[in-house]
Parts: sequence; structure tokens; C-alpha cells
Amino acid sequence: MNESRNSSTLQDPNSQANPSFITVFLVITIILAVFGNTLVCLACVFSKRLQSFTSGFIISLAVTDILVGLISMPIYLSVNLFGKPNMKDSPGIYKAWLCIDIVCGTASIMNLVFISLDRLLAVTYPLRYQTIVRQNRIAIAIAFIWVYSVTIASINPLGWRGYPLLVSLASFFVPLLIMVIAYSRIFLVALTHARSIRRIQATDQLACNRREALNFQRNIKAARTLSIVIGAFVVCWCPFFVVTLLYFYGKTFKIHPDVLATNKWLHYGNSALNPIIYSCLNKNFRAAFKDVFRMMVKRRITADENSTVIHSRAFSMTETNHR
Repeated sequence: MNESRNSSTLQDPNSQANPSFITVFLVITIILAVFGNTLVCLACVFSKRLQSFTSGFIISLAVTDILVGLISMPIYLSVNLFGKPNMKDSPGIYKAWLCIDIVCGTASIMNLVFISLDRLLAVTYPLRYQTIVRQNRIAIAIAFIWVYSVTIASINPLGWRGYPLLVSLASFFVPLLIMVIAYSRIFLVALTHARSIRRIQATDQLACNRREALNFQRNIKAARTLSIVIGAFVVCWCPFFVVTLLYFYGKTFKIHPDVLATNKWLHYGNSALNPIIYSCLNKNFRAAFKDVFRMMVKRRITADENSTVIHSRAFSMTETNHR
């Protein structure tokens, strides 16, 4: 490995090509990421349909994507569109941008890890779930996610050859293994419960048993939607980490700049995907999004009406004073 590889990174935006395509792609992605994930946060906060323990992790995940859309992608876009700031001449800006990128990427996958564990508990221990998972424990888990992510991004001593491997393992491959194990367990539990659920539906058993079966089905549907979110994350991020390891540790391995650029665009594009997945696959999210839009329109109409009343009163007072 030569010195230039030790002092550079796959994420150097100055190394990318075709700025016109990058500009169009990133502008669309920024708009979708910021608007879509803000909508997700509002839906989880204001809609009773989505107020659950899992929604805390979904909000945390949406916040990471909003940060990517507000900070990481605009800097990347500015470099490719205007050539400023020049990352090679601005090491401080480059290091800050790289740190934010790593924090957001790590926080995203760690949120998905805890979502996987949450769904595993809901499916495996449906009767004890409410006692195992509590609001204070969710808050502690979210705090851990962000502290962990900042720690991984901060321990980057210059010239340490092992840092790319550390980030790849701690921020992607190990969390990915945990998620695979969790969803494998969910799949096995679903198989073992499938027959009993069909039997409960086919026979006139106690209502509580039918409610338990329906609750289990809801948990499985939620797990299915979130597994697609995780699958999209893996598809968008796995090539980036694989190429990162090849780039830094492949002694004779050469990677075309377009491959580096495509991997960067791909993992940035993931920030805009989750709201689309929620709206396509989850009817509660679709209904919650509609509720948020109605609330925004209603508040806008109310604000306009209040403004009209205020202006009318002010005009009336002015006319009275003139008389």
C-alpha cells in the first residue's frame, strides 16, 4: 500500500467524475431525504397509529438521514459542482465531513440493529414484551447508538492502517451479522407459529387466543416491512464497504473512479429510500402521512383566517380613527 492510499480515502469527493449527473442525483436525493424523513418524524410524533416503542428507533434513523441530507450531501455536491471547498487544501473541513459521514452511517445501521432486536422480542415474547421493552430503556439504547457512532468516528489517528478495517467491522459487518441472526430467529418463530395461527383462525377458540394470533401477525408484518428497510440498507452500503477494504488493503487491486463514485451515490441514495418503503408497504404510515398533511393544511388555513381577521380589525380601527 502506497502513501497516497494511507493519506486518502474512498470518500474523497474531489476524486469523482461526471459532476452534472452527480448534481441532478444529489439534489433530488437531498430533497427526498430531508422532506421524506421529516415527514416520518412528524408522523411518528403526532400520529397515534405509530406511537410505539419501535417508533423511537425509526425517528432516530430518520434523523440520521436528515443530517446526511442537510450536511454530508450538500458538501459533497458543492465540491462536485463548484470545486469548493477543495478537500486536499482544507483538511479540517474534510475531516469534519468524513466524521459526520461515519457517524451517520454507523448510527443508521445501529438503529436498524436495535429495531431488529425489538422486533425479535415482540415476536418471541409477545406477552412479556411490554414489560421487557420500556420507554427509559429505549432512550438509553438510542443514547448508546449515538455515543457509539461518535466514538467510532472520532478514533481516527492519522496514518493508522487498521482504521478502515475497524470502521468496516464496527459500523457494518458485525452489526449486519447481528441483524441476520435476529431475522433468522424471527423467521423460525414465524414458521413454528404459522400452524397454530391457522388453527386458531379455523376453529372457534377463545377470543383471547384469536387476539394473540392477530397480534403476532401484526408483529410479523412489521418485521417484514423493517426487513425490507434493512435489505435496502445492505444493498446500498455493502458495495461501499467491500470496495473500501479492497481499496485500502488490495496491494495490486485497482478500482475505476466511476466505481468509487457509484458506491458513494448508492449509499447516499439510501437516505431517501426509507420514507418511500414505509409509504409503499405500511398502511399505518400511509394513513399517518395523510394525517400530517391534513394537519399542516388545517394549520395553514387557520393561520390565513387569523391573519385575515387581524387585518380586517386593523382596517376597521383605522377607518374609525379617521372618522
